[in-house]
Amino acid sequence: MRALLIGGLVLAMAFVAGTEAFVPSFLAERVAGGLKEALGDGTVRVQLAAFPALRLLAGDVDRMTVTVEGLVVDGLALDSLRLEAANVHVDLPGLLRGRDWRPSYRDEVTVEAVITENALTELVRARLPAQVDVAVRLDAGGVELSGRTEVLGLPMDVNVRGRVAAEQGGTRLVFVPEQIVVGGQVLADWVAQGIRQMYTAAVDLRGAPVPLVVEEVVHEPGRLVIAGRPFRDG
Repeated sequence: MRALLIGGLVLAMAFVAGTEAFVPSFLAERVAGGLKEALGDGTVRVQLAAFPALRLLAGDVDRMTVTVEGLVVDGLALDSLRLEAANVHVDLPGLLRGRDWRPSYRDEVTVEAVITENALTELVRARLPAQVDVAVRLDAGGVELSGRTEVLGLPMDVNVRGRVAAEQGGTRLVFVPEQIVVGGQVLADWVAQGIRQMYTAAVDLRGAPVPLVVEEVVHEPGRLVIAGRPFRDG
């Protein structure tokens, strides 16, 4: 009897250890696969954690981390998109049938996106007239656009300082010029205002696979860090 009890205990421990090792990675691969199919492009990595891991079989997740690389939103290439969710419930039967996971109203979710200087440069060049050759520099103070254009047929240097900010309830990112210098002269505010209206570079985040609401934009040397949460209609 003692040997039988010991054997049963060993089997139970082996089952629990196997569950801890296998179940999180298996379900993470299913979530990643569904998101990858919904995204169409980009690399998706998912990590799931629950204690004990057997709770995952009921769809209860203590913490989920989703990292996406190579995603393009409204013409803007994101270096990375990281989603952190706590106390998540996953529809396990739906997941096994191929349904992709999306955040629900009950989930505690935060999102962080990183945009590089190069990606912002490509976006600005695509949105500005072809004759405007512009370079973009990011630092802690904001965004600087510099280049050359023609004014009344004369080539002139242009320098614009500003910041990227959220508008329309946080669902759009816009570049807000703060100072415009043409040919070494700071433009009067009423002239600058007209240029701002003509050349507004905006990105609609509702077009993302997980629509976003921006809560903070942090300017850093060489990159922007966007912090927010999923957009929930209504």
